[in-house]
Amino acid sequence: MKFLVVAALAVVFAVANAQAEGVGFRDIVVEVDGEKMVTALWYPAKAPAGRTVVGPFSMSATRDAQVREGRYGLVLLSHGTGGGRLNHRGTAIRLAEGGYIVAAPEHAGDNWRDGRHSGTSENWRRRPRQLSAVLDRVLGDAALGPHIDASRIGAMGHSAGGYTVLALIGGRPDLSVLARHCTERRAQNPAFCDYGRPDGHADKPIPDLSDWRVAAVVAVAPVGAIFGDGAFSDVEVPAQIHRLGGDRVLLEPWHAENIAALMGDNATLVTHPDAHHFAFIAPFPASMVDEVGAAGRDPAGFDRRAFLPKIDEQVLRFFDDAIPAR
Repeated sequence: MKFLVVAALAVVFAVANAQAEGVGFRDIVVEVDGEKMVTALWYPAKAPAGRTVVGPFSMSATRDAQVREGRYGLVLLSHGTGGGRLNHRGTAIRLAEGGYIVAAPEHAGDNWRDGRHSGTSENWRRRPRQLSAVLDRVLGDAALGPHIDASRIGAMGHSAGGYTVLALIGGRPDLSVLARHCTERRAQNPAFCDYGRPDGHADKPIPDLSDWRVAAVVAVAPVGAIFGDGAFSDVEVPAQIHRLGGDRVLLEPWHAENIAALMGDNATLVTHPDAHHFAFIAPFPASMVDEVGAAGRDPAGFDRRAFLPKIDEQVLRFFDDAIPAR
């Protein structure tokens, strides 16, 4: 009888502990180059699983919950051109459930409300600097900073965000390579090349944008035609590159495959044959799909809600292996 009581109490305590360990969420403001970026944070929380609503989006997280005791890896999360900080909220929540703090900025000048720099050469310079500024801010955050293991910093991004995290680990973008690609391949890669627009800075080389603190990256359907021979010759950071086989925006072999080939043994290429370019974005409410357009729609027969948990697990396993807890 005593054994049964003890066992029953153990189950009760385990269930209570599980219920008290949800995911926290809050926004912070990060300033970079004189501009302010709203940045979403998800983290392991000392609070029951809850629900937070931000605008039209609902997610399984508790706003302003206390951080759970412990030290965690940090993942910077970069959305694609014209996106927002909540684009990949499901992936961020899964990473937080797996023991990571996640920081996702709304890139200034290249988001759904502010496209001043979308498609310009200046955008390639700005985005990685913005992620580095987010990293500085989160490491110095009074609530989260003490819980971050600075040896376990990763970054992941989608589309232009994929480029962003690759530049962050030392990939050297070259605007002349990009210009040559779109001169020679525009008819074959029109959705990508037609998006670019002049800004008067295309003749200026892109400086070194690397941040040595980032120890692993994931790039989903990344922009790759901006990287040429030798672009990753000095990079030793492991990368997981996801090719979306149904992508009609960034056509292969000039993007994900190009990056994987240039990175050699440092990159693992994962192919999802049926996934389209926008499949990695969290589903939009039905009422928004027509307004959002292509980013909100799935081709016939493709189930985004079934796809996302699978890729999320691959991402989580990669970070656990590449920047393991100590």
